[in-house]
Amino acid sequence: MKKSLRLTKNFEFIKVYKTGRRLSSLFFTMYIKKNELNFSRLGVSVSKKVGKSVVRNKIKRRIKEIVRLNYDYIKQGYDIVVSAKPSSVQLDFKAMEKELIGLMKRGRIYSVKKVYNFNDNLL
Repeated sequence: MKKSLRLTKNFEFIKVYKTGRRLSSLFFTMYIKKNELNFSRLGVSVSKKVGKSVVRNKIKRRIKEIVRLNYDYIKQGYDIVVSAKPSSVQLDFKAMEKELIGLMKRGRIYSVKKVYNFNDNLL
């Protein structure tokens, strides 16, 4: 996933946490906020409670890959922050994908049809 499609600065995360909608499941908490851009950005947060650095990085890689594979189905113009809970360690890739897609559907940012992407060159 390109750097332009990620949230990287602390103030961007704080803005989404404070003013975005929050959706929770047993394994993840997702914050969604509309942005003024014509593409969606992702931020991933995994606390030290989840595990050591190897485990945290594995979860972050999986979340980013799930969003990359499903980016065409995510509505454009949103900032999304996914925060992993300690119970997410037990999930395999497919279960994690199902859980995240379920949260995106609940947040009404996931479309069954591919969304026309104006920024194909960003991917």
